[in-house]
Amino acid sequence: MSTNVHKPVEGLKPLATKEVAVPKDTVMDDRLKRQVNSLGMRFVELVKDGIQFSVWLTQVRDYAGYVRATGVEWEDAPFKQGPGHPAVKVSWEDARDFCKWMTQKERREGVIKPSHEYRLPTDLEWSQAVGLPKEDGLTPQERSGKIKNLYPWGKQWPPPWGAGNYAPILNVDDYDKTSPVGVFAPNAHGLYDMGGNVSEWCEDWYNTDNVHRVVRGASWRIYNQPFMLSSDRYYVLPNSRCGYIGFRCVLAPIPM
Repeated sequence: MSTNVHKPVEGLKPLATKEVAVPKDTVMDDRLKRQVNSLGMRFVELVKDGIQFSVWLTQVRDYAGYVRATGVEWEDAPFKQGPGHPAVKVSWEDARDFCKWMTQKERREGVIKPSHEYRLPTDLEWSQAVGLPKEDGLTPQERSGKIKNLYPWGKQWPPPWGAGNYAPILNVDDYDKTSPVGVFAPNAHGLYDMGGNVSEWCEDWYNTDNVHRVVRGASWRIYNQPFMLSSDRYYVLPNSRCGYIGFRCVLAPIPM
């Protein structure tokens, strides 16, 4: 990778495809301006305050690089995956640590400034990214499922063919478990897999008990209509690891 990728900027250097190759098992839509980090993860700015969302779920290849660099343990998925599939068997705590590692790495390399960090999206940021209007409620639990008849693919039920990677019983895709990221069409913000493939850890506690973290988005195992709503949330212990939850990073300014 050429050294000019590592110049200090407020966010990241605009995408240059000749510097970081697009993974061959990942589909890209280049209508929107994207930026790229040192792992080849691509970001778009779509929420206020300069917060940039990764267009893809964190991939096996991304998390494997972190594992090689740090020596942390990572349990294999209970099914076959390729390098472009979403990383699973990753707890909320693991995802947080990945973000911290990438922040430290890219600050050292001059890719991002000390005023920025990688982290998980908040519950409300994720809602905006999936295309929800303003929601009522002070906690994810209070907001969960309140907006009806709106899904990542639109308002149609049942979902049409190609809506995403959901449970085989729905017959909308060709995958039994995870699929490569970017196989299905992106949403209006240029984000892939905001519904289907794997569910996603978010930063927030689910409620004021501060016991469970919130998880958003249906996965490859989900077929129930209420659980596929864009507004649906569920709760998981932050140390849990399973084959249907992954994560997506955001790059954000640190609040002053």
